[in-house]
Amino acid sequence: MKTRMFSVLCQNVPGVMMRISRSFTRRQINLDSITVGIEPSGLARVILTFKADDRLAEFMRRVLARAEPIIDVEVIDPERSIAREIALLKTKKLDEEQLWKVVQKVESAGGKVLEDKGNVLIIELSGSHEHIEKVVAELGPDILREVARSGQVLISRETT
Repeated sequence: MKTRMFSVLCQNVPGVMMRISRSFTRRQINLDSITVGIEPSGLARVILTFKADDRLAEFMRRVLARAEPIIDVEVIDPERSIAREIALLKTKKLDEEQLWKVVQKVESAGGKVLEDKGNVLIIELSGSHEHIEKVVAELGPDILREVARSGQVLISRETT
């Protein structure tokens, strides 16, 4: 099984997220990430990330395409799109030496410290899903108290 990404264009109506997620729940497929944005047209674009083999991914594409408020389901090729994620990290109370090491690690990873109160840092980090996973794993549960992540957002590199 490998990670799959769908971009679902649908009407922005109450219950559409429930219908989409229920389609996966019924088949016992875990959604790794789900994000929603509103297009300039007023339609909603839902980005879904999940793990499946080729057969199951194609089956889910057909299931979603048949659903009532859904207009289009596009299978996303990571090579032809740019995907990013944002994470906010809160540390435990750190001593001065730990604090300095965390700040260095975060800045070297392209993140920035948003707040430092009482030796507790709030950090903003953005990048690929794998990049965020790596930094969170490096800091680990001994340093981090809380992690909030946006889920993946993406846009196609296609120009047509």
